[in-house]
Amino acid sequence: MKVYSITTSPAPLKVTPIGNRLYRVAEDVTIRVSTDEGMWVFRFFKGFTTNFRSGGVLVDSFIDQIGDEKKSLVYLVHDAIYTPCLALGFEHPVSRLLGDQFLRAGLRWAKMGSFKAACVYNSVRIFGASAYEEDDALTSTNSRLFTFEWRDR
Repeated sequence: MKVYSITTSPAPLKVTPIGNRLYRVAEDVTIRVSTDEGMWVFRFFKGFTTNFRSGGVLVDSFIDQIGDEKKSLVYLVHDAIYTPCLALGFEHPVSRLLGDQFLRAGLRWAKMGSFKAACVYNSVRIFGASAYEEDDALTSTNSRLFTFEWRDR
């Protein structure tokens, strides 16, 4: 996968730390992801909760949980991909494989080094199945706090 751009409206993304390494989207935001697969449009509503990381605690020791705006947008979109969406009949926006490929390509677009991006990607491929397949209270709440649309360019 190739990521060409990720844009927000309004910009910048505004979040509020809520403890336990979690953050809430502080105001509604639309994120447009332009890829060689097409344009993905995510609309996040105030209250969507994220941890701005993927790959588990293994990669936390050498990759910042929350970093610059570009990496934050990639992690936020990846969290939504792992969340069933009410607007899609509680289906995931895209397959786990495509979502993880987006994560790696998005982190490279955000200027993360290829080694670190590969570590994050391999970690979510090895350990992320349960996060994608199993819902909890946070997932249930988040599923109502975003929409997804896949557009052809």
